[in-house]
Amino acid sequence: MEEEKIDYTKFYVKPHKKVSAPVTESNLKQIHKDAVNMVYMCQTQHGIYPAAYAIAHAQINDKKPLRFFVTHDGQLIINPVIVRHTNHFVDSKEGCMTYPDGPMVTVPRWNKCEVEYQTMDEEDKLTGIIKKSLSSKEAKIWQHEIDHMDAIYIYDKLNLE
Repeated sequence: MEEEKIDYTKFYVKPHKKVSAPVTESNLKQIHKDAVNMVYMCQTQHGIYPAAYAIAHAQINDKKPLRFFVTHDGQLIINPVIVRHTNHFVDSKEGCMTYPDGPMVTVPRWNKCEVEYQTMDEEDKLTGIIKKSLSSKEAKIWQHEIDHMDAIYIYDKLNLE
């Protein structure tokens, strides 16, 4: 029997201006279900982009987006907040799976930042707050995904300069 192939690109929603709600214990079942699909989405070509580094829940849910994202290697990042950052921006050339045929653009990002976030433990419960220092590409990816959760897209950032 042939396995049904899922078109993960169908999960994407159009850009919207809904800010993501913080994740609570009551959301974890939904997160677990959505996160699995989101990891596959990261590994699926969409428009001109062969794959994604990460996908925010706001990119697949325009009704009640939650404050989390997944990375292409399966990390689950819940309730991320940038708590410190450098004073100066650097240019970051980025594309976005929300705009599958949109060109890459240069947006301002901090090269270094410190974040606080949660994830899920082995018992599928929220962990305590985790602190992490980010730099270079990883810092830019997190900022991009946090922007999605705050209803900001890369093309919005072009008008901020």
